[in-house]
Amino acid sequence: MHWKTILVPHDFSSSANHAAALARDEAKLHGGTIVLLHVVDLPRQLPQNAVIPTDSGAQLSVKDYATQSAQAHLEDLSARLAKDGVTATTAVRLGNAVDEINRYVDENSVSLIVMGTHGHTGIRAMLAGSVTEKVVRSAKVPVLTVRHPE
Repeated sequence: MHWKTILVPHDFSSSANHAAALARDEAKLHGGTIVLLHVVDLPRQLPQNAVIPTDSGAQLSVKDYATQSAQAHLEDLSARLAKDGVTATTAVRLGNAVDEINRYVDENSVSLIVMGTHGHTGIRAMLAGSVTEKVVRSAKVPVLTVRHPE
């Protein structure tokens, strides 16, 4: 099967980096492209007008700071993938991770999702409420889960 567009939801963990590496290999093998997606899920208790001072002395809303920071990290990863010969684009969304991943798939031509998993089991997995597990159960396209070799 040829994967034209591979979505890699990325939370900046080592598991997500491992998934991105596997997606890179798949994209190179099949001539596909990668979309790196980060979802900013701000706590509901956070005041809407909360601000963070920046190095330049300006102030950014927490939402803008989180979005810009995520975008910068994704662009760094995209540049590394480009050095490996793979085209990668980036996207940052606000909201619930599972909902936004599925919404991105619905709105775009994604053929495969590649996600890292931490491999937690039992009570730890139940308490964590695995985003990966929820995406596997709800996605409309195939999901390849990659367990990080820890």
